[in-house]
Amino acid sequence: MDTQQGQRGPTRREVFRAGTAIAASSLLPPPALAAADATIRAGITGYDVVNTLDPAYAALIPEYYLIWAVYNALLKFNADMQPVPDLAESFKVAENGGLEFKLRQGVKFHDGSTMTSDDVKFSFERLLDDKAPSPNKSKVSAISAIDTPDPLTVRLQTKEPFAPLLTFLANARTGTQVVPRKVVQADPTGFGRKPCGTGAYMLKTWNPNQALRFAAHTEYFVPGLPTIGTVDVPLIAEETSGVTALLGHQVDLTSTAPFADVPELAKRQDIKVLRQAGLNTRFISLNNRKPPFDDVHFRRAVSLAFDRNVLIRVVLFGEGVATSGLIPPSLKASYDPTPKPLTIYNAQRAKEELAKSKYQAGTAATMLTWGAGWWKRIAEVIAAQVNQTLGTQFTVEVNEANTVFSRLKSGDYQCSVWGWLGMIDPDEYSYDILHSQGWRNFAYYSNPKLDELLVAARRELDAAKRGQMYRESEALWIQDMPILPCFCSNVHNLLARNVSGFTQLPYSNFGDQFATLTLSG
Repeated sequence: MDTQQGQRGPTRREVFRAGTAIAASSLLPPPALAAADATIRAGITGYDVVNTLDPAYAALIPEYYLIWAVYNALLKFNADMQPVPDLAESFKVAENGGLEFKLRQGVKFHDGSTMTSDDVKFSFERLLDDKAPSPNKSKVSAISAIDTPDPLTVRLQTKEPFAPLLTFLANARTGTQVVPRKVVQADPTGFGRKPCGTGAYMLKTWNPNQALRFAAHTEYFVPGLPTIGTVDVPLIAEETSGVTALLGHQVDLTSTAPFADVPELAKRQDIKVLRQAGLNTRFISLNNRKPPFDDVHFRRAVSLAFDRNVLIRVVLFGEGVATSGLIPPSLKASYDPTPKPLTIYNAQRAKEELAKSKYQAGTAATMLTWGAGWWKRIAEVIAAQVNQTLGTQFTVEVNEANTVFSRLKSGDYQCSVWGWLGMIDPDEYSYDILHSQGWRNFAYYSNPKLDELLVAARRELDAAKRGQMYRESEALWIQDMPILPCFCSNVHNLLARNVSGFTQLPYSNFGDQFATLTLSG
């Protein structure tokens, strides 16, 4: 769940008026400096809270934005979202699912100590420790043994093959970033405020709820990086305020932007707008145990009765893509682009499915949502279309986000706008949401054939075969329509015209790009 886009500040007109006025004032960009002396201002927008920079206990999106700059993991993602070596120089996957990593030699932590396999082992053992439960424990729970035969070799054993483990060892929202044993053990409770990693930047100052400053790690293991000496990170609670700051030359890049503003911002010549479909899935969760969604024909009728492209235009201002499944298009190896008729608006077929259902025109249902932002708008648009097409009486109930989450977990709902954000493996979408034992299966859906296929996909170590299994799984469950897939929204980064070197990835990467940023005159 995320509520990021629900935060709103000034109107779009106010944003652009303010931005133009500031740009025309004396607040001009500073002249280009030598890279070692240069400072880049990277605004985190839409958030003003960072509680910890300890990857074992991080839970908030802005925390990871910065963790990616301070730490490295064994692996990282390339532009195609494939895991490639990072702290590991190379890796091998055994037939039984075991993993062996050869570490880079001479990698330094920020305190000057050398990283070894013992630090890697300690980092994973922290996550697995039952005495101090980490919110990221599930990422490594498949590990049954960790062997370190020498300072540069790490071997991970699993009770059975678990293909997602490889992706969970990458520098994303995983908690598997490597930390130094001695530093953490010297001050375990204070480490989150005094982080020490191998990353391109080290923390210098932290003004809670306002800003953080990072300095270049001069012994970073990648030659020639980082290119900028200092990174200042203001925390800007409102996304629109971040846009204003960028247009006024008060920051050099932002972590996101309001959907409504992006089409106009993309036309400007003084900034760069990066956008692509993100690693998110937005859908309507249906309680398959409660009327009227206990009837497959009614579920199909509702799916056919609303146009997902209308949601893209009205809710996202064009900033997204309609989807016919749960796996987002950026996970290319597993994504199925084949159009699925049951997720395409078809009023005639919707009425035909309704006629097969035990529920007819006039059936009432409540769509649960929260806030006053885009989540509420999604529910309103869908309810209006379904009511118009089928003659139903869908209404929208707005509650506080935690209340909605609690009601979904307890089954106290009929249907609800829902979603899942920023995950990096298809298992986190398919298994977690639709397997009968999935921890996010709030639809209470059970399909033995699907369960079997999703378990097999978890154990399949061949990437191509595994991807095909997920495509087959999408085609399988869509016939039952246990949830109603809607869309995948875009991720955005805004850069000043003189900023280069930022490669956007679909999981909203931010801090991992600080190392390669450059400023021109």
